[in-house]
Amino acid sequence: MKIQVTFRGIAHLYKVMNKKWTIDVEIAGNTVRDVINVLVSRYGSIVKQSLLDQQGDIDMELRLVHNERTFLEYGERMDAPLSDGDKLWFMAVG
Repeated sequence: MKIQVTFRGIAHLYKVMNKKWTIDVEIAGNTVRDVINVLVSRYGSIVKQSLLDQQGDIDMELRLVHNERTFLEYGERMDAPLSDGDKLWFMAVG
């Protein structure tokens, strides 16, 4: 399934992702965790360091927006279900 991923306020990922703020990611699964696993596999540990905390959850300093309208809650974000064509925004705060 294809998920559109956009990064805002995470400038160092812009360079890693071929100077794109938005990319399409093909995943075999159906969760945010699956998207992150593909990104780490494709772009390396910089993605993991930029998006995840030491416990392996999405960093509290990031907001995650699903389909341009729903903020995903901390602690539940990694296993949030996705559907083909969904959009995810990772946004730095502060």
